[in-house]
Amino acid sequence: MPNLRDATKARAGRKAAKRVAGSGGKKTPKSPKIPPPDQSGSNLTPTPTITPTQGKAITSVSIPGLPSLAPGQIAAQMPQFSPESYQITDPLNPPTSIPQVSQTDYDQREAIYQGGIRALKLTGLGFDLTREKFTTIGKQVKAFGAGIKTATAIEAVKGDYFDYQSQVETTSQKSIALGVSQHKTTTDKTRSTYSQQEMDEKLEQSRIAADLAAEQTKEKQSGLDQFRKQLTGLTATK
Repeated sequence: MPNLRDATKARAGRKAAKRVAGSGGKKTPKSPKIPPPDQSGSNLTPTPTITPTQGKAITSVSIPGLPSLAPGQIAAQMPQFSPESYQITDPLNPPTSIPQVSQTDYDQREAIYQGGIRALKLTGLGFDLTREKFTTIGKQVKAFGAGIKTATAIEAVKGDYFDYQSQVETTSQKSIALGVSQHKTTTDKTRSTYSQQEMDEKLEQSRIAADLAAEQTKEKQSGLDQFRKQLTGLTATK
């Protein structure tokens, strides 16, 4: 059973024979015309930005570097293909009018397609790498943000610790002030006791001085009385 490559070679041979025969053969049906590309935007190019007016919704947004693809632009990017050109009625007797290429052209153009496919695959790998790069950058940013939050939390704890130390010093100062006040209170109480005792002693001294003065007064009064009596006796003798 012939394989696909043999069949391709056979079709290439018939195509070559048809070209040699010239105008004697049937004409190849023309492919249907493909409508011109949508003029609203070129292939894979950003669409123009429509500036929204007040009260109207935004109908189009253009992001620099981001390709734009609308359904009306897809047909312009598709290769030309006419299925009716490959219509076969008798599978054992295919028409010579179906599109054909020689084996040489097939090999050359297949190499071009394979090269294009390899180029697109490499481009896709580049996009895959770029996607992973952006993903890694996002993780790096999140990790950096987490580090900043942690550093902020650490600084906040340091601030709390300093507040604690400051409060400890304030409490120590209040404790010292309380000790001084308590000592002053004790000293004032002791001083008050001594002052009361001193006043008592002075009062006693005043009392003793008064008693002494009273005794001296009595003694002097007695002397005065005796002097008067002596004077009275002398007067009576005369």
